Parts: sequence; structure tokens; C-alpha cells
Amino acid sequence: MKTKYLEVGKIVGTFGIKGELKLFSESDFIEQRLKKGNVLYLYQNGKYVPVTIDKARFHKNLWMISINGITDINEVMSYVGFSLYVDTENAPALDEGEYYCDDLIDMEVYNQDGVLLGVVVDVLEIPTYKLLEVKAKDKKFLVPFIDEFIIDIIDDKITINEIEGLR
Repeated sequence: MKTKYLEVGKIVGTFGIKGELKLFSESDFIEQRLKKGNVLYLYQNGKYVPVTIDKARFHKNLWMISINGITDINEVMSYVGFSLYVDTENAPALDEGEYYCDDLIDMEVYNQDGVLLGVVVDVLEIPTYKLLEVKAKDKKFLVPFIDEFIIDIIDDKITINEIEGLR
């Protein structure tokens, strides 16, 4: 069973003196997750502590966020180094053919002939699309997560169009 919480990003520092936090995120739907009033969870001392987003803006490859009405840098310094999470029950519904990256992890990957090639161990993002990192017995290989390669995803099983040289 998958975890109830998905990581949205990691707090990597503070910005200015008014309590803004720098958030590094590779999360899907990040703009939607950081909307004013949304509740995320800070993982502290073995517990998920709710925090409310007051504002968010993108600046120099990081998100600058304000939470819980805090406007003093001294009150947010202790959050640096912690990660923020979203409760999957409150995650936005996906359209058909859309997947959360975390849901693809641990799926078995088969070629068009039904041969098991390996298991997805990570999803990497490049500017144009995502790549599935697939671990076979003795090596890893990458599969572009685009229509030309992905034939079907059914019941935790990904079927791909394996071309020569893919693995």
C-alpha cells in the first residue's frame, strides 16, 4: 500500500525578514498545491503537522512561500530542512491517462510481446517529458514517458513499445 502522504518539496532556506520560506519542489501540480488556503503537512518529530499556505511565488528556480500567517523570519527558521507533504486524499483528481509519479514507482514494465523487462524505480523529469527509470536484473535503463513508448498502463503493469537499443 502506498503512503498516505506525497512529498511536495523541501524547505531549503528563508527569504527576507518577513517569514518567507524557500521551497525546492519537483512535484506534479505544484501551482495547484501552493494555492492560498491549501493545507500541506510538515513532517516533524514523527508527525505530520498541518500548515496553511498564505502565499506562494516562483523566484529563481525556487518557490517562496508564506505559511500560517507567520511574518517574522525568527518564527520560520526552525522549518528549514524539513519537507512538505500533501495528503493524497486531498490530491486533485486526474484525467484518464494522467498519473502521479509516485504511483508509477514499483510498477512492472513489459514489452509489447509480454516479456517482463523490470520494475520502475524512479521517475525523472527533463524539460520536455518524464523518463521512467526501470531496474532490470543487472542494470537500469530509461523509458520516455510519452505516447510513442507507453502502450498501456493497467493494474500496476506498464506495457511499452520496446525499440532496438532501449535497454
